[in-house]
Formats: sequence, structure tokens, C-alpha cells
Amino acid sequence: MYFDWRLWQWTRGYRARIAAAVVLGLLGSGIGIARFALLAWMLALVFRGASAGALVAPGIAAVGAVLLRGALEHARTVVAHGTAARIQEALRGRLYDKIADLGPAWLAGERTGAVTLSVVDGVE
Repeated sequence: MYFDWRLWQWTRGYRARIAAAVVLGLLGSGIGIARFALLAWMLALVFRGASAGALVAPGIAAVGAVLLRGALEHARTVVAHGTAARIQEALRGRLYDKIADLGPAWLAGERTGAVTLSVVDGVE
């Protein structure tokens, strides 16, 4: 994996949100592993011939782990997408300000379609 320090500089002010998304992802991974452990425990009980009553506790715990992991994954996605949108909006604002500083003479020598696509929101 390649890490670009120049891009990392543009995330100043958003790094806590990035860290929150990472922590939520790690918690979700841990809960996912716990879910597999609970299912393995339940299967071990089945193979030992345990009664249906003995399977209730690990079954409920596994269902809880599935629901908790889903909630954590949703929260991580919301935080990550919100952070990406904020960073993208800030970068577009800086780009627009730079283009305005350069003035119309600079735009005369550039293809305006590419410039417009980079400034307009939602066109990727």
C-alpha cells in the first residue's frame, strides 16, 4: 500500500474523524471474530448432543454479535463517507479559490471542461 504524505496534509482538521472510522472498523472486526467464536461454541454444543435449552444462550449471543457488528459497520460507513465528503468539499473550495486567483487569462490556455469537472460537485 502506498501512503502519500502530500495528501495526508490536506486532511488536517479531519484526522479525528478518520481515526474514529478506523476504531469503529477495528471494533467491528473484533465483534465479527467473536461472532465466529460464539457460533463455534454453539456447534460444539450441538456435536456434544446438548439440549435445545443449552443452545439458547450462545444463539442469542451470536445474534447479538451480528446485530452489533451491523450497527458498527453502519456507523463506520456513515463517519467515513461524511469525512470524505467534507474533505472533498474543502479541497474543491481551495481549488475554486486558486482558479479565481489565477484569473481568466489562465483559463484561456486550459481546457475548461476538465476544470469545470474538477470544480463542480458530484461529477466524477
